[in-house]
Order: sequence, then C-alpha cells, then structure tokens
Amino acid sequence: MKNFFKDNWKFLLIVLFGGLLGGYCTGVYGFDSLSKDLLKQMQDNNITKEMVVISAMFQYALLYGVLLASIGILLSKKIKLWKEFKLSKKAIFPTIIISIVGALILFPGDKIIFGSLSTWVYEQYTLKPTIYKIISGILIGGIIEEVMMRLFFMSFTVFIISKLFFNNKMSTLVFAIANILAALLFAAGHLPSTATMTTLTPLIIFRCFLFNGGLGIAFGHLYRKYGIGYAMISHGLCHLIADIFMIIFI
Repeated sequence: MKNFFKDNWKFLLIVLFGGLLGGYCTGVYGFDSLSKDLLKQMQDNNITKEMVVISAMFQYALLYGVLLASIGILLSKKIKLWKEFKLSKKAIFPTIIISIVGALILFPGDKIIFGSLSTWVYEQYTLKPTIYKIISGILIGGIIEEVMMRLFFMSFTVFIISKLFFNNKMSTLVFAIANILAALLFAAGHLPSTATMTTLTPLIIFRCFLFNGGLGIAFGHLYRKYGIGYAMISHGLCHLIADIFMIIFI
C-alpha cells in the first residue's frame, strides 16, 4: 500500500484538488441552476446552499475522485491500460482534434440542432457561462468524470468481460464493448442533473445519449490509446473551448 501511494501520489493529488475545487464550483452552479420547484423543496427540507456545496466537494474529491482513482489505477495496471503521462506528438494531435470537434458539437452544434426543437435547450445558450460553470466543466468533466467513467468503469468492464467471456484475453472487441458501455453510462449519468432543470422528454434523452455518448467513446479511445491523462485533457479542453466560444458569440 505504501508503494502504491508513493508511485501514484501526484496523480491522486491532482484528482483530490480537482474534486475539491470542481466540487465547490459544481455545488454553487448546480444550486443556482435549480428550478423554482426544486429550490422550494430544498428550502422546505432546510437544505442550504452551503450543505449542497460541502456535499459536492466531499463526493467529487474523495468518493468519486480518490477512491475510484485508486481502484481504477489498480485495475488499469492489471489489464495493461495504465500509461504514465508524457508528452507525445502522436497523442497531442488526436487529443486536440477531439477537443475542438467536441467543443463545436456542444456550441454552436447543440444550439443549432436541438435549440431549434427545444425552448429549454435554446435558453441554455442565451447567457454567457459563469466562472463556476467553466471551472466545473474543466475539473469535474475533465478529471473526475474521466476517473469515474474511463479509469474506473471502463477498466472494470474490460476486466470482467475478458474474465467471463474471453478467457482473460484483452482483445480489441473487449475494449470496444467496454468503451461503448462506459459511454452509455456516462450519458445516462447526465440525466438526473438535467431532470432538475427540465422535463426528460424523448428528445432531451436522445440529445443526451447522442452528444455525451459520442464524446464518451472518443475519450475512451484516447484512454486506451494514449492513457487517462490525454482523455482528461481532451474532456477538459472540450468544455473550456465551448465556453470560450459562448463567451465570444453570445
């Protein structure tokens, strides 16, 4: 155990810091985005903004962050997916391309495609993003969600599928199945927060799986090919670039 933390303390420290700061910003932004009905329900139950923020910091930093990161590292090393981060020309190009394409899908893509079909979607692009939303996207999206969905869940799925159905063989098919399952779960994970802001119509659900699922597969590819570091960078950049576009053009 001592060697584990000695070998991985830098990565775990990044996850811890990202979870604490990102959790704080997510708690503030999430509370401020609640519908009037949900806000009233929380007030009726004596749930304060401070309680929501502290809870978010604890969950993202320790539970979804350090704990799942530790398990994910062990799993990814076992299935030979773990790669120490280092600059690579081969990795930088696809990382940048996926980041830019992903950002354009979020904005203006989402506004143009689904904003014309849903008033709620359109309204998401009438205000410039706050600093809390920007930091939340970079840190929770880029770090914590990649820990949860790729480093932990995708690695765990590869391990289980290969063990149960492929005699412990790590084939391309195993990684593809695990990547798709992780992407679908990643998309589904966005539905609860969306439900606090609008009704989950078939259109909204389809939008969630199309965008988040598609991007999730791209991040999973980066994880498998170049390591979790590049998946994190791409995911965080995707949010940052989209937010910059919104600041400029809204």
